[in-house]
Amino acid sequence: MNYTLNDFRSTHNLINQYINKTPIISSKTFSDQLNLELFFKLELFQKTGSFKVRGALNKLLKLSENEKQKGIITISAGNHAQAVSWACSNFNVKSKIVMPYGASKSKVEATKSYGGDVILTKGPMMDKCNEIIEKENLSFIHPFDDLDIILGQGTVALEIIEKIKSIDYVFVSIGGGGLISGMACLFKSINPKIKVIGVEPINSNVMTKSLQSNKVETFDTHKNKTIADTLAAPFAGNLTLEFVKKYVDQIINVAEDEIILSMKEIIERLKILPEPAAAACFAPLLFKKIDIKKGSKCLVVICGGNVDLKTLKEIFWDLYVY
Repeated sequence: MNYTLNDFRSTHNLINQYINKTPIISSKTFSDQLNLELFFKLELFQKTGSFKVRGALNKLLKLSENEKQKGIITISAGNHAQAVSWACSNFNVKSKIVMPYGASKSKVEATKSYGGDVILTKGPMMDKCNEIIEKENLSFIHPFDDLDIILGQGTVALEIIEKIKSIDYVFVSIGGGGLISGMACLFKSINPKIKVIGVEPINSNVMTKSLQSNKVETFDTHKNKTIADTLAAPFAGNLTLEFVKKYVDQIINVAEDEIILSMKEIIERLKILPEPAAAACFAPLLFKKIDIKKGSKCLVVICGGNVDLKTLKEIFWDLYVY
């Protein structure tokens, strides 16, 4: 768990030719409004529309030829599904993706379009995945609880420190915790004073509950719905829980209406379209759920932009119909 800057640089060198080096923008409007120096890392412009491709590529490239020849299987509600499907297709590796019944139609179709064989299940995704692995002997790529995945996702932080010096706070959304684990590990190895703040929907806060109980908790994502569907992890990870305990300073839970209004503000002010999971980590700043010294340098990770028109209509209909 004690990875260094060189570990993340080696990972970035491995995947660099396949990914986008996504932009970082500032916002005078939000900076003035919140009395902060505010930046946004735009991973919604990454391949497949989210940061997930970084970890998927790193893991796939680390597998042996025999493991790749068996074919790949994973579980995901959408973004990791697309990332694995896209990565496998680029290297002519077959992939099967177990997704929850009721997953966003656009994410299911996108995953299929990248070449993945999608299996929808009404039960626990991991149970279905293990059933298929037993029958077909496929190689499993975990969506977050894997060191190669964590190192890959952490390259987001590497690109940030190359552009912004002496950052004070970083806000990162949490689903299973792969992104914040890698990013927090790198930031703390560079400067322990950087505050890494995780953000979860209060309707799907499995990492918060795991920290409270000091053990890996599970979550019924069929019963506990959040508009930030890609943050609805059915369980925390053993590895990611340990990374979060060691490197993350605080986790803030945000309500559904706070996520929606944060998304609205980003669309209207930054002129980009984040998915709800990405907008969630702006909510603590927008709704002043954390005390930060005036003028502090803060960065919000816009982790993805995979949102369909049907979801947009459901989110914003009441806000704009008079």
